Amino acid sequence: MKLITTMSAEEARSFFLKHESYCNFSLPPYFDFQPILEVVKDGLSGIQNGLSDIGLKKASKFDRVNYILQTNKDGHYAWRPFQLIHPALYVHLASMITTNENWTLIKQRFEEFRENEKICAASLPREASDDNSSNAAESVKGWWNEVEQSSIEKSLDFKYVFHTDVANFYPSIYTHSISWAIHKKEVAKKPENRHNYDFIGVSIDKAIQHMQNGQTNGIPQGSVLMDFIAELILGYTDSELSKRLNALGIEDYHIIRYRDDYRVFTNTKEDNDTIAQQIALTLQDLGLQLNASKTTSSEDLIIGSIKEDKLEALSLFDKSQREATIQNSLLKIVLFSRKFPNSGQILKQLAKLSRRLDKKKTLKENPRIIISIITDIMVNNPRTFASCALTLSKALKFIDDINEKIELLKKIRNKLNSILGTGVLDIWMQRISYSIQPDMEYDEPLCSITAGVPGIEIWEYNWIDNGTFKNNCLSTSIINREILAKLDSEIKEDEVVLFPYGTDSGG
Repeated sequence: MKLITTMSAEEARSFFLKHESYCNFSLPPYFDFQPILEVVKDGLSGIQNGLSDIGLKKASKFDRVNYILQTNKDGHYAWRPFQLIHPALYVHLASMITTNENWTLIKQRFEEFRENEKICAASLPREASDDNSSNAAESVKGWWNEVEQSSIEKSLDFKYVFHTDVANFYPSIYTHSISWAIHKKEVAKKPENRHNYDFIGVSIDKAIQHMQNGQTNGIPQGSVLMDFIAELILGYTDSELSKRLNALGIEDYHIIRYRDDYRVFTNTKEDNDTIAQQIALTLQDLGLQLNASKTTSSEDLIIGSIKEDKLEALSLFDKSQREATIQNSLLKIVLFSRKFPNSGQILKQLAKLSRRLDKKKTLKENPRIIISIITDIMVNNPRTFASCALTLSKALKFIDDINEKIELLKKIRNKLNSILGTGVLDIWMQRISYSIQPDMEYDEPLCSITAGVPGIEIWEYNWIDNGTFKNNCLSTSIINREILAKLDSEIKEDEVVLFPYGTDSGG
């Protein structure tokens, strides 16, 4: 594992320009953004001033430069927009950040953010050190080691812990605060510096505005590059919080921050309350707010260090699960999901269940009932779309008649029509149906591209002046047809699951 802040400028640029960094949410393996990133990188390198020479400033005049892929958070009225940043803007921004001069300054700022050892930032992007692990898996390992395990260890030193996070973090970020984080607020806000493009913070701010029709509120979610920019802002927040606590003479504490989630350890309730207030005030200075509904305090540091859903899963999903019927195991997941919707534990149990189904040659239970229950989990837990698709594909193999399979897939789609903003779900349903009926229609434009429908463009290119560069981008496919042609309707575990969760014999 290699932290982003230990990389050279060249290593960081290479890391940001990988498919897995460009799109860090789960899509089927035939989606491949590496070719278009390479085409854009090569194309911009041949233009003297890069994107600035071929229309950069015009991008903000267009409403939908990035592609927004909506996904539902709760099965009802909460949506989360993942964005596939326009490749030209993405490569431009990544290249600009990772010039030797700019990267040296940014790394120096992160060193300054980490000066207070009592505030630990555990969510910096990291690259897997071997081909058998993914960057996403390394991030999960980092959370387990540096947040959960470290929190348990802190029970030896402290009496109280409280948890809180930032409300609606990515959509609330004020883009000007990026420059504050890199150059310090008092410097960045000087009138002569606010539009000084020699300041990398100003250039990042403007580049993000170009993606968003000139808006200064919010940054796109869905890439490692934007996660890194978010860490810049949160690192600056850590530094400002440290100054506030030092001024108040508060010394007996430890804070673990993972992205916008905080765990604060103290030995007095007074310090607990004071630090909570100071976090809130620090965030307010950046236009951010604490999420009051998710702020909790506990004197039980062991229990308080482990997520409630994980604790309940330990007792509900025991080894006897392997002896239960598939239906009963699924019903346990349903009951658990009603109490802890979208929990990561649901993904874990679905992965285990899919492995059980994978090993079976015959199924004594009615597969239609199994399929019905999995669909219910999908409806109520949108975070589980990919994992449910994995399990669903294993259950569908027990339906022999292809026409019946197609009819079941159509019924599932009709059931899921009640969920708005299900582009990600359409993509995973197409992953199952493509080898059964390639022309099955879905509303999501990315599905149309996969099906080979001509004339579908997900990014706006009319702001780019250079015809050769534009045409090269437009002719570069984001679908690897060779991979698509080889896949059957049964999803493989490694397409979805970050870790092997163990087999029926344990783990």
